[in-house]
Amino acid sequence: MKRKRNPLTSKSTMAMASSSSSIQTRSKTIRMLSEGVYLPDECWELVLKFLIYDTDDDHRRYFHLKSVSIVSKQLLSITNRLRSSLTIYNPTCQLFRRFSNIVSLNLSSYYGDINEILIQISHFPLKITSLNLSNQLKIPAKGLRAFSKNIITLTSLICSNIATLYDTDILFIARCFPFLEELDLSNPTEFKFDRNSAFLSARAVSLALSRIRKVNFSPHNIFFHLLVFYLFKNFI
Repeated sequence: MKRKRNPLTSKSTMAMASSSSSIQTRSKTIRMLSEGVYLPDECWELVLKFLIYDTDDDHRRYFHLKSVSIVSKQLLSITNRLRSSLTIYNPTCQLFRRFSNIVSLNLSSYYGDINEILIQISHFPLKITSLNLSNQLKIPAKGLRAFSKNIITLTSLICSNIATLYDTDILFIARCFPFLEELDLSNPTEFKFDRNSAFLSARAVSLALSRIRKVNFSPHNIFFHLLVFYLFKNFI
């Protein structure tokens, strides 16, 4: 008895094979070019940028560059410089020596000591503009303090899904990063604030964040209502 062929499985297999073949063809073409023709780094950067801008998916675009980076040391060096965003899961700092042009850093799935990794990152001459510290037990104050002293380019900070968030944490963030334009503090499991000093605290935060343009505060309580009011008032 003949087995019926599953058309969906067949199409999926063909698509995967086609994608793999395309990557191998690109890699082979670039290998032939790199071995037979010398091009300055600037020209290679223009060529490789087509691989990056070919898709909006961060994983797929750098997956293409990974296959190119094994062709030669020259292309490895160029692809390292072209990477601008990085998601870190494991405790390591070697990546920052390799990818020196990182501007967007995601630590939302990092399972090590978040304070320690931020302190180590602060020792590198990076110009990070976007930092994601979501899914932490609390705001990593020690690490952020060290980070803010040496990396002053941060304009976007995401701290969503924090287990316990305090109003003092928000004032701390505002003072560490006065140039923030975007701040996400949405969905904390628990938010604690002093109702007696809510007016003063919210006003202090709004004055410190003079450049803020976009906020995400999901808890509907008096502190965040006041903070939004004062932030809006600053633009009037």
